[in-house]
Amino acid sequence: MNTHSSSSDQREALVPAYGARSDSPSGTFRMSIGALLFLSALMYFPALGAPGILNTTDSYYAEAAREMLNRGDFITPYLNFAPYYFKPILTYWLIIASYLAFGINTFASRLPSALSCIATVIALYALTRKYIGQKPALLSALALVSMPLFAVVGHISLPDTQLVLLVTITNLLLLGTLIGGSSRGLIPAYVCLGLAVLCKGPLAIAFVATCVGGFLLVSSASFNDFKQRFFLLKPWLGLAILFAVALPWFVAIHIVSNGVFTQFFFIQQNFGRLSGQFQSHNLPVWFYVPYLVGGFLPWLPILLSAPAVLRPDKEKRTSKNPRVQLTIASCCWLFGTLALLTVSSSKVAHYLLPIAPPIAILTGLYLETVLKLGRRRFILWVAPAMAIGGVACLFVLAKVFDSSPDLRVIALTFVAMQIAGYIAYGAFVYLSRLKTGVILLYAWSILATGLMVPVALQQTYREGNEGFQFLVKKATQLDSGSLAVRSNECPAAVYYGGKKVYEVESPQDCYQFLATTKGPHYFIFDSKTVELLRPVLPGYQRVIKSEGKWNLLMVDGPTEQTK
Repeated sequence: MNTHSSSSDQREALVPAYGARSDSPSGTFRMSIGALLFLSALMYFPALGAPGILNTTDSYYAEAAREMLNRGDFITPYLNFAPYYFKPILTYWLIIASYLAFGINTFASRLPSALSCIATVIALYALTRKYIGQKPALLSALALVSMPLFAVVGHISLPDTQLVLLVTITNLLLLGTLIGGSSRGLIPAYVCLGLAVLCKGPLAIAFVATCVGGFLLVSSASFNDFKQRFFLLKPWLGLAILFAVALPWFVAIHIVSNGVFTQFFFIQQNFGRLSGQFQSHNLPVWFYVPYLVGGFLPWLPILLSAPAVLRPDKEKRTSKNPRVQLTIASCCWLFGTLALLTVSSSKVAHYLLPIAPPIAILTGLYLETVLKLGRRRFILWVAPAMAIGGVACLFVLAKVFDSSPDLRVIALTFVAMQIAGYIAYGAFVYLSRLKTGVILLYAWSILATGLMVPVALQQTYREGNEGFQFLVKKATQLDSGSLAVRSNECPAAVYYGGKKVYEVESPQDCYQFLATTKGPHYFIFDSKTVELLRPVLPGYQRVIKSEGKWNLLMVDGPTEQTK
């Protein structure tokens, strides 16, 4: 007797067949949606706009949207009063709409990100429930809510949150056609794909292709089967809708920029990032490892033992069971997207966000199966492993945040909360009270992330950009002189100063600034930069004001370089 095949049959038999309604009446569905909305709102809305501009990325979109709104130009993004061609238009439009509704402030600039994260949670639950049942769909959505990286990015002005929402809807609707056979979701799927391209360009198509294309390759019994199922997706309809949604703006920006946007965005940005031409993002393959562990706690570590439970037999790779199909599709989604991100030379932590939904789906499927099987050994190991890892992190983080004592306290408190949660979870699982242990793990993860992420972001702002914001406002109030900052701080300086700011990265930039702008000349530098540039800055120098690590420096007087 093939015991592995028998256990696989048992796992597959645990789930109702496609279309079964025994798992939840409509009232339960509405209650679940309401609970997810409530939890998500608590996660994102409190203190959403409390911190000022957090970092360079946060300021890019907030300031570019402000300049577009002030100019009345809704085609060309502007940053520091010059065309800004780094990203397509959708995120700017959403922030502009938020500005019109709530005024120009950090809450309004981040509201589209927060709403996109909330909508992703709801979409994940609503679109997977039909295929895997009420409980695993709800467990998946709750796992997504509690992921630290997902919560952090939802508090920052970024296009990645809209990208994840639109790609998630596209993937699940297209997978729904392949799994359930209905074509009703194709039009909204391709509309969402077109909007995703308007959000971040052709990368959106690549993310969808790795999920849906990978699933077709893995789950098709033959080439003819692959071809038949591929045409169920009506690719020509998809191309038509994609072009109808995305092409008008790309044509418009091509015309108004005389082709500059097309050349810069598609050649330099997309190809350049993939090939490693952006040195600031050109990082090694292992760069994502700590963010994979910490950004998706505790769910990605838990999934290390999932293959023993979720893996269908080879002969069931083409099973028509929707649970098996969505499991395979989620694996293709996760590993295909991660491979795409790893191959690219351009790496930033928040680029990992698109793998959050498949991790959440696999978590829901895995934990629901373990609970039904009652096999504590599959999830018991997580408690001691994560607790020991947490203790090790306490020592590492104490060193990492040595120069930021307040952030160190917040980080250590978060890890300590996680350790306490893992210990309690492990105790319940050890006593075979699996359901209580899993509920506690979810509740504790949501509580820890919901409490600590906003606090950490607020403290990051206080230690980083609060003094910078104060000095920018002071410099713009002094007189009609000129202001220069390092290039990374330029978008935030423009946002708070409301006027063009000169970017400097070298002594030669400083000389150019002094020679081409009217005085008095002001610089805002951190203390290290002041010490480096002070010996080469020409003329009379005076520190007008210091706030934390930031210094407002006035430099004036002719020199040989500026004559």
